[in-house]
Amino acid sequence: MKDKTKDEYKKELQHIQSQINIVKRLDIVNTQLHDYNWVFLHPYSQGMDIEILQNIINTNDDAEYNIFKFFARKFLDLRNTIHFIEGFFPTRPYIKDYINPIKESVILCLQKDFRGAICILIPVIEGILRKCLVDKDGEHKKHVTDIKELLKSIDRLTDEYVFLQQRYMKSKFLFLINENAYFDSNQEKQILKKHREYYTIWTNQFRNYMSNNLYLNTKKVSINDSFNRHVIFHFLEDDIDFSFANYLRIYNSIIYLSWAIGLVCEECSILSVANEEVVKYEFANYLNVLFVSESLTDIKSEIYNTELQSFNELLPPEYVKIISKPTRHINRGLSLTDFLKK
Repeated sequence: MKDKTKDEYKKELQHIQSQINIVKRLDIVNTQLHDYNWVFLHPYSQGMDIEILQNIINTNDDAEYNIFKFFARKFLDLRNTIHFIEGFFPTRPYIKDYINPIKESVILCLQKDFRGAICILIPVIEGILRKCLVDKDGEHKKHVTDIKELLKSIDRLTDEYVFLQQRYMKSKFLFLINENAYFDSNQEKQILKKHREYYTIWTNQFRNYMSNNLYLNTKKVSINDSFNRHVIFHFLEDDIDFSFANYLRIYNSIIYLSWAIGLVCEECSILSVANEEVVKYEFANYLNVLFVSESLTDIKSEIYNTELQSFNELLPPEYVKIISKPTRHINRGLSLTDFLKK
């Protein structure tokens, strides 16, 4: 029985170490992305994402724009985005209270109203962290706004993750062997230390972005990234980049929180629970937003006196075919008012 316990101990360590190795590979890419002012790959990223981004970075052929295209295409794969909105976010504690603001921000983004989309979504991150902190530490944290305090919610999630892994491990191990052959205290400690390392690698990327970019205290240090909460909400600079790229940085942070919270909530599935009929229905709705958005691009560019780009080169090819006909009809309708410009 002792040998069996030893074998299981080795298997547990090897399994979690393999997961750590994968995340470390992702983490190398995340560090490289910082050089291009991009945030981390969220934990739902697949192995292929590592290869694609490493290739973009290593070839350095217009890397900044190609990194943007990588993230933009993932977001504009509407079925994927809808699965997050309908199949992940509503099941996550703290996040589910902000479903409507998240949806509003996504629609504004698809309409290329990036300033509005960004200003709606930034407070959502703060709200999620605060709700988590209040739940873990008590009502006296309800009015916390300091990012150092808010990020303590990540510490609580980390501790909860380790505790759950301990429970799962005991349950699994006792099922495989028996209650008299569980790991000794040192073995258990080493395994749980590995679990903490795994979760912490992911949390560090989020902490870094929150502390050193989005929520960096502009009163104390100079900033390299003007896309900063304090700068945005107090208009400390005139040339804030309210762009699709910066919206995606915020949106990916919400996806990260969906993973981090879902992993410590036993009721949360690791897969989308969205009904396919709902996804199909919403897909049609979101495509309709794209029809109108593409038709209004030039008009908005004139009104805003700035250049807005079409989404066409970022959309899946099948989308371009689908939206071309209704877009032509909308354009014809809009042209009926051209005589007023003469």
